[in-house]
Amino acid sequence: MSDQATEGELASAANATPQVNGAAGNSDSEEETPEQEVGRSLEGFLDDVPDDVEDLDLVHQRLNTLEGLDFTRFKQLQRLRFRQNLLARIGVFPHMPHLDELDYYDNRLSKIENLEAVSALTSLDLSFNKIRHIENIAHLTNLTDLFFVANKISQIKGLETLVNLKNLELGANRIRVIENLDTLVNLEQLWLGKNKITKLQGLSKLKNLKSLSVQSNRLTKIEGLSELSNLEELYLSHNAIETVEGLESNKNLKTLDISSNRITHLQGLEPLEHLEELWANGNKFASFEEVEAQLKEKKELTTVYLEGNPLETTSRATYRLKLKTLLPQLTQIDATLVR
Repeated sequence: MSDQATEGELASAANATPQVNGAAGNSDSEEETPEQEVGRSLEGFLDDVPDDVEDLDLVHQRLNTLEGLDFTRFKQLQRLRFRQNLLARIGVFPHMPHLDELDYYDNRLSKIENLEAVSALTSLDLSFNKIRHIENIAHLTNLTDLFFVANKISQIKGLETLVNLKNLELGANRIRVIENLDTLVNLEQLWLGKNKITKLQGLSKLKNLKSLSVQSNRLTKIEGLSELSNLEELYLSHNAIETVEGLESNKNLKTLDISSNRITHLQGLEPLEHLEELWANGNKFASFEEVEAQLKEKKELTTVYLEGNPLETTSRATYRLKLKTLLPQLTQIDATLVR
């Protein structure tokens, strides 16, 4: 995912012609000021794009409207991207039976609309906008990837018909409750970081879920995961969790991130027979004995992050050596490879 561009960067960028199949064209026109940009004509803007184009990138073009752009001749178009523009509305498109990906990342959208003609979409990215409500996408039943990162969404809803979704990203919104996901039985990745969630719930029907991120929320307890037997990655950093628990059914976990919480004892990891990476830095662990008891028999474990705990801050001179001795299977301790 690209870094978000500031409005100043968008407004001051030079003119560029559309990118076809990832290649940027050259432009001889002079740079316009933001004031000129508001009223510029888009007549002929797509004239150099061939009719049979499959991939069209209108990225960072300072577009604030799509009026005047004719997409009717692009019968084979599969991927259309408007990243980093100034668009306040989703354009009205002709029927596009082959359009697979539509991308409005980093614009000024406040609502979801005008998607009736693109019902074949499998990927829709509306991240970094000003959207408050998930609406008007119930007909997009072919979607497998849906991105709403960094909007103003406060409630998960309007997704019930999207049963083919595999990847749903709702990070950096205003969500307080995990809800209305029961029909998304094919979901494999769910990203809910940087919201206001206080409880792990509403996940029991997501039996195919492999990755779950609820980082930077308001969790105090690990719970509600007993039905997620296929879970492989669990990210719970930057919460207020005090105890590692509730993982008895998650035997397939390979990556567990519990860093930057309030955990005082390393425990509750016994069921995680296939654990490969444990990120537990920034907690309150003080006992090397607990580390050995919990991790020594995990033959697939290669990486641990334990810095920022008392066992590291009070024993910096011997910390790495002790871990290497206790856990000889490790290939990485914190950010440094074991030698």
